[in-house]
Amino acid sequence: MTALARALDALAAALAAAAVLVSATGGATLGGLALTRAEDFVVALAAVAGLRWLVRPWPRPAVRPARAVAAGVVVYAVGMSFITVTRHWALRTHALDLGQYLQVIWSLAAGHGARTTMPTTPNPISFWGEHFSPVFYLLAPLEWLAPGAEVLLVAQTLILAAGGVAVFGFARRRLGAPAAAVFALLYLLNPSLHGINIRDIHPQAFAIPLLVAAAWAFDAGRPAWCAAALVLTLACREDAAVAVVGFGLWLAVARRRRALGAAVAAAALAVLVVDLQVLMPPLRGAPYSHLHRWAYLGASVGEILTNAVLRPWRWLAVGLAPAKLFYLAKVLAPLGFLPLLAPRALLAAAPTLAMNLLSVDPILINHRAQYQSFVLPFLVLAAVEGWGALRARAVAGRRPAPAGVLAFALVASVAMTARTVNDFTVTRWWPGAEQRAAWALMTRVPPEASVTANDRIVAHLATRREIYLTPTNVGKSEYVFERVSEVPAPPEGYRLVAREGNWVLYRRGEPGARRERRPSS
Repeated sequence: MTALARALDALAAALAAAAVLVSATGGATLGGLALTRAEDFVVALAAVAGLRWLVRPWPRPAVRPARAVAAGVVVYAVGMSFITVTRHWALRTHALDLGQYLQVIWSLAAGHGARTTMPTTPNPISFWGEHFSPVFYLLAPLEWLAPGAEVLLVAQTLILAAGGVAVFGFARRRLGAPAAAVFALLYLLNPSLHGINIRDIHPQAFAIPLLVAAAWAFDAGRPAWCAAALVLTLACREDAAVAVVGFGLWLAVARRRRALGAAVAAAALAVLVVDLQVLMPPLRGAPYSHLHRWAYLGASVGEILTNAVLRPWRWLAVGLAPAKLFYLAKVLAPLGFLPLLAPRALLAAAPTLAMNLLSVDPILINHRAQYQSFVLPFLVLAAVEGWGALRARAVAGRRPAPAGVLAFALVASVAMTARTVNDFTVTRWWPGAEQRAAWALMTRVPPEASVTANDRIVAHLATRREIYLTPTNVGKSEYVFERVSEVPAPPEGYRLVAREGNWVLYRRGEPGARRERRPSS
């Protein structure tokens, strides 16, 4: 080992130790420089590790690939469960989407149907008119075991972690176990996967492992399992049908099963039309409400598709904007840009990528947002095949396989996922005065009472028939739970129950609750 390699190893060890120290203590400020983000040290560590690999690549670890994948899955499941649950306890989750989804799943478990009083409706509505996610029926029994958000956060983490097994199974058939293990770990490190998991819960996130599992089952000659995975994908959300159209393209182009692929795509389009035009509007009492992101292309799915195909000049400026191209780089870099080497497989991502690229809503091109749930699985599948193509070229040219591409992918994944490490910092999850004050007031709200609450409180009180996001139904709800700065005095008809720190709890209908009005002059 060269002196430079030893120096880089020492520097890497120091950066790793610094990241652990900042996480354990919250960091410090030295000479006006704030050293409070473990993320900064992890990014530097990734850069040093990449340079160290260039100086002298590390030998392959003497560990069985399956065991490495199992360890990665366990570490991901435990670490991300800790992060998601402690974020919730630290009041860092939201009414939308965690609070709303929790209320719907709890309502299903309680036998009330897909009932919700959010986001801003003054009266209960069927959630199936907002999003059609029958997969929630499978989660409802969890609320019998442990009512609350925590069980759902852990369940989502376990489902996403299982995707590592699916990636390993799919890739092992094509690349062998060692390379397959690397791709499984790349999946578990992917910044989009981390961002999706941390941002509360989302039914479309479940499609990530399901789509990979469907591809694995198809390649393994298990059509029934493939079909089951696709049906479950369709059950995640109405727009998951677009991802299943992509899977049909994958079958037709990447697997040359044109008739089967066309049938799958056609069936998915039929499901999409039925959901958006037949099932959901009557439940909502209005047309489907989420097409506004593409309103410049039309007012219906048919108009949007027609204009996207026949009038490309309408979307060129939107779809090829610099921010959209940067978005593409951010979703491809953690996979070493390998999907570009497998265009047949990458075509499967075209429908869902088009949804994001042609949208005027910037959240759809946030690479850490839930809107990558229908993109990520196809990128992973294409990356596996891209690596296979790259390795075949290297073997044909009697050159060693370009392991540097995988090294780059690992370094990019660690650097882009580094912000996840910040959530291990003790100051992020250890309850402070604000959290303790809020929890003290939560214990004073009866389980059956109707509540209008702050965004950060709703998800903690959502296991009830009526929970509203401020200011909805102030005057009707039995309790109002807000920050003092938002509601400094009791609303008309309410009295103060208690104040803890910056939080206040009011109750309606108690004696003397109505404030005296001054006579008009």
